[in-house]
Amino acid sequence: MRLNKSILSNFETYHDSELVHLLLQDDKNAFDELYRRYWPILFNAAFKRLKSTDLSKDITQEVFIDLWLRRGRVQIENIQAYLLTAVRFQVLKLISREKHNTSFIEPFENMAVSSFNADGEIIDKELFHLFETWLNTLPDKRKAIFIMHYIEKFSTKEIAERLDISQKTVQNQLGNAVQGLRSSLNQYMLSLAF
Repeated sequence: MRLNKSILSNFETYHDSELVHLLLQDDKNAFDELYRRYWPILFNAAFKRLKSTDLSKDITQEVFIDLWLRRGRVQIENIQAYLLTAVRFQVLKLISREKHNTSFIEPFENMAVSSFNADGEIIDKELFHLFETWLNTLPDKRKAIFIMHYIEKFSTKEIAERLDISQKTVQNQLGNAVQGLRSSLNQYMLSLAF
């Protein structure tokens, strides 16, 4: 089937909220316009964290596939925020799969995957906010070590060399950070249970 150019160009003038409304009605042209509008933004967000063109393309594609498949089951107020949050979680999931010692991310991954219910978007936002808040409470050096190891994928040896500290210090800092994050997650999950 050939796409009618006048229909597509008409969709370019639509506001995001109008496109989301049409998406909920299974409108493929609305989806195509959202894809055209947000693909570069999502790709850049993934690439900024992963530094890999292929992985960033895969994650961006996965987010759009998920958007189409879940179109009738989620309530989306801000499509850009929704899509960027989805990219962040896909990045975290990818990092957790690639790391041997990333059990601290598993609760994030499990909650992100299991939040397909009506409250899913709220839980996703709360979870990401919890992680950001926790990360910003860390002492500067511990925060830098955590980011270098789990986000930027440096080994503990590389971090020790870069920061001119012992590898044991790096390992201790990471252990303390992971323990603190687990504690925060446990409290959050308990609050969801009641």
